[in-house]
Amino acid sequence: MFLPRRARPSIRSQAIMTSVLAGISLPLPALADTAAQARAPGKPAPAETVSVSARRGANGAGQHNAHSETVISRQELTNRNIRVMTDIQRVAPNLTIQPSFGSGALNFTLRGVGLMDFTQNNTPSTMPYLDGVALPVSIMTTGMMFDLDDISIAAGPSGYTHGQATTGGEIDFHTADPTRQFHAGITEDIASYGRNRVEGYISGPLSRSVSFRIAGQSMTGGGYQHNAAGQGFGNANLGALRAKLKWDIDDTSNLIVGGHWTTDQSEYASGHNLYNSYHVPVTQDLYETEWGLDPRFAKIIGIDGNNTKPREDNIFWGANVRYTKNFSWGRLSTISAYEMADEHELTNQTDSVLSYGNMFRNNQTNVFSQEVKLESIDPGARFHWETGMYYSRSRMAQNFWYDSSDRPGTTPLNQTRYRQNQQNFNQYVQLSYRILPRLRLIGAILHESDDRQMLNVTSTNYNLDTGGIVGKPTDFGNSGALSNEFGGRVGAQYQFTRNIMGYVMFSRGFKPGGFSANITQQAAQLRPFKPEQILTYEGGFKTMLFDRRLRLNAAGFYYDYRDQQLLGTVLVPPYGVLGGYVNAPRSYIYGAEFDAEAHPFHGMVLTQNFGYQNGVYSQFQSLNRSATTANFAATGVWQAINTNYDNVNMGLANLTLSGAAAYTWTVFHDYRMTFDVDYSYRGRQTQPQYIGQTGIYRSPAYFLVNSFLTFAAPRQHWSVTVYGQNLADRRYWLSAGTQATFYGVIPGMPRFVGARINYTY
Repeated sequence: MFLPRRARPSIRSQAIMTSVLAGISLPLPALADTAAQARAPGKPAPAETVSVSARRGANGAGQHNAHSETVISRQELTNRNIRVMTDIQRVAPNLTIQPSFGSGALNFTLRGVGLMDFTQNNTPSTMPYLDGVALPVSIMTTGMMFDLDDISIAAGPSGYTHGQATTGGEIDFHTADPTRQFHAGITEDIASYGRNRVEGYISGPLSRSVSFRIAGQSMTGGGYQHNAAGQGFGNANLGALRAKLKWDIDDTSNLIVGGHWTTDQSEYASGHNLYNSYHVPVTQDLYETEWGLDPRFAKIIGIDGNNTKPREDNIFWGANVRYTKNFSWGRLSTISAYEMADEHELTNQTDSVLSYGNMFRNNQTNVFSQEVKLESIDPGARFHWETGMYYSRSRMAQNFWYDSSDRPGTTPLNQTRYRQNQQNFNQYVQLSYRILPRLRLIGAILHESDDRQMLNVTSTNYNLDTGGIVGKPTDFGNSGALSNEFGGRVGAQYQFTRNIMGYVMFSRGFKPGGFSANITQQAAQLRPFKPEQILTYEGGFKTMLFDRRLRLNAAGFYYDYRDQQLLGTVLVPPYGVLGGYVNAPRSYIYGAEFDAEAHPFHGMVLTQNFGYQNGVYSQFQSLNRSATTANFAATGVWQAINTNYDNVNMGLANLTLSGAAAYTWTVFHDYRMTFDVDYSYRGRQTQPQYIGQTGIYRSPAYFLVNSFLTFAAPRQHWSVTVYGQNLADRRYWLSAGTQATFYGVIPGMPRFVGARINYTY
């Protein structure tokens, strides 16, 4: 039976159905802190069923799905110390998660497909979801990494079975549901650099049919950067709450109402300066950063000028309602959601003590989404279908200020403000039919319309000394971008034996275009970049061997990319080279993935992930950022230098590896010890705006080793863990970026050691 990539909210129940069809008996683990443990017989099983992992050998669910997917379970999130978003790339093949340079926003890339959205106003190529709700502005993902049942990562075009169409794939965060029995838990985690993380939840019944769950986290400290004077930088200051209320209306229907709230006042993503043309000293200490803030700049924009550190002051909140109804012929499910971001972000683009290069972003964005879906649920049927509609509407008001007082001929302070309205409507149908006992054919089609407008774009220049307006504000008016596209996929899967399945899939995906909204000085900067299309070819197999002691899955892929959207460079004299989005007419990406899990003897678990990817531009010409900057440094004149990048490598991190060995044994009859050693490796990578560059523009490969030791008392419901991350204290980069003639990198985490205490009731 074919299953959609992540047809939430029913993917878990469907995964169980597929295993029944294949004749596999699923042993469902008893998880004390999940809703599945308390599920009554006969209840519908959409998202409330026990969390199944397609990557764990003790569970065969997902082994009969015709796609490649990585699922990181609740336990693995704990074992691997996955505390922030960028940690996820340590355990998933061909996944990159990078801070947008000088910002708390993130960029998600799968198999080389992703958009570095530093302006935070465009649809991501790889979409994050929270419990089935799309988060099209990546900074909305802040603070969600707690009380999760699992994270699923599915590569390739999406939108055929739910949500919004994308070209790269999606990352789904699934939070724990209310339980019918009372459960509570608290975790205290203390580590190096003063990092302190407290997480807790309480869950249980309010009546025979109504249950609730409330969870929260607080994270402070952990700043491992410093300046030349020894002042620390990078401390977190984040708090988050999440709540769910579940009403089992009857044996065939339920209603879940949820909400979440996050406040973030952290010091975010300051870089280490590797190069500049202003003769600012460059040190060899990767963790040294600098910052400066012109008090005149602070006064004009109305922020505290005594605190000169780059920082966030953000609030995120949202609410959603989910309804599920089972009929004899199928299932109806709906999701209504509202998400809000109120962002105030001060960044230092030069990573230096110089007081220019500061940018202040004020961003208020809200997103409303509605999805309605119908699907068949008979696991024994030869024919399966699902159809639905997804609608989203966003309203954004951005206002950002940029200090360019270092460059002759510019006005020292520029303010660009605009509103952006966007709405998206996706309709999809997916069918699958078992034409032979072991052969199933799959087909899907979608149509999506995306309409977005940039409204009242205004550029205003200010005098830093007086705070007054220089000249007259420039009103660039309105711009629009409308796309109507069809996508689809066809494929087949064949069940060779009960435990060996193979599949092939051909897909056409797309993503709408958008706008570059960055220090607008010319009308040409507001021309929308084009939608991108991708044709994907994927084949693979999934096996479960030796009485479920060995699982080995593998997939290979080839992507034919058209009008690839990427962060490039535009020249805007006298401001210089600025980030701007461009389309590469033709390119291609190919690669492979496999993951394995072995249980050689009782208590021992071995895991291994492998990812390989390589991308090449086959038709692309663009401005050469490095050559243009170097020419300015030599001549003092901004002049565009273009380069033909045909047959130039994209500079993707070709190889990503991760693995772990964990052994659990019993001590003193009632207690357990677990010892783990795990590693991750990431190959060299070039940032998209530095195509073809080497040296400091290409981040070096790195290899990380981590370990933990846990002493647990299952009957007393407590455990104590000591752990170490990056034990070899490797120096590595997460991302890099530039501001005119400055180039810096965001360093990864150094060695951290810590202890974690957990108690559940």
